Amino acid sequence: MATATDKSMREIRWHGRGGQGTVTAAKMLASAAIIRGKHGQAMPEFGLERSGTPVKVSTRISDQYINTRAPVDNPEIVIITDPSLMFTIKDIIKAGTDENTVFIVNTNFPPDKVRKILDIPNNELWIVDASKIALEEFGRNIPNTAVLGAVAKATGIVDLDALKQEITEAFEASSKLRALIPQNLRALERGYEEVYKAE
Repeated sequence: MATATDKSMREIRWHGRGGQGTVTAAKMLASAAIIRGKHGQAMPEFGLERSGTPVKVSTRISDQYINTRAPVDNPEIVIITDPSLMFTIKDIIKAGTDENTVFIVNTNFPPDKVRKILDIPNNELWIVDASKIALEEFGRNIPNTAVLGAVAKATGIVDLDALKQEITEAFEASSKLRALIPQNLRALERGYEEVYKAE
């Protein structure tokens, strides 16, 4: 059984805002891992459940059964889906992180600015302008699918094909969402291709 200290378990924490699909992305990442025969879980932590409020989600992925449902306190990876949160809840975002924590940030800021804002001079940092991708593909700032593509590229936790399968299967189940599959697959692929590792 995987425990909170199990080295094979990947622990991820997401920071976003309600209405931007952060919870959905975290769940899809876990589901894509399950498609590949791993164990996965995603657990949202809400304040007030309304659009625009900060959202924190924990995701765990492991080769073994995961026997904890506690929030992720010491994330290996931190994903920021709304860049404004870097200014408003920086202490919450950085809680439990260290110099080995990998940061994946949706922003159009240059890396040096992100490093300065978050005070992470030496951490591994990946940047993707997922909001731009979302606006171009959907006409709305729902960056979650593009962020998922970036996570796949930056971490290798799941592969792009597993995420494509998860998105397709999840959206096929809803008559309202089925028509959005092509746009979401494009956003996913663009996130994968357009994310870059800061030097």
